Amino acid sequence: LLVGSISATMKVTTGVFPFGIGSDPFNNFQGKNVNGDHIKNWLYALRDGNTTQMSLIQQEMIMSQPPNVNTLISQYSQAQGHVSWKAITTIGAYNESDTTTDSFVEVDISSQGPGGNVTGIMIWHFTTLSGRILTIELVGGAPRAPLQ
Repeated sequence: LLVGSISATMKVTTGVFPFGIGSDPFNNFQGKNVNGDHIKNWLYALRDGNTTQMSLIQQEMIMSQPPNVNTLISQYSQAQGHVSWKAITTIGAYNESDTTTDSFVEVDISSQGPGGNVTGIMIWHFTTLSGRILTIELVGGAPRAPLQ
């Protein structure tokens, strides 16, 4: 009863449950006039290796050469890329004068190597218009190791 009342009180006052239960890192987009649903769906499809969902989202992109879905999944999905997605953090979303929004999302990953876990950081840059993804770019072209 005590835990239930504390959880309910925290949900009502802060909007999240204790210990991050049910929290979604994409809630950071709220209040920035940004609809992050397509970004969220694309990233989760990449994580899960869902080529169909990624392809459907990418059909509306204006890029002449959108990222290759199969290549991305083979490198960065949990199932085929043999990496674990540890955290997804919205770094920022910036409204531009041309009515587009530039959003930056960090994905922390790790992989089991012969000497133990190896960690990395991917930073994705999305350009959106009314929630629709126009461009996607992996900043730096590849994940990078975190500074120690």
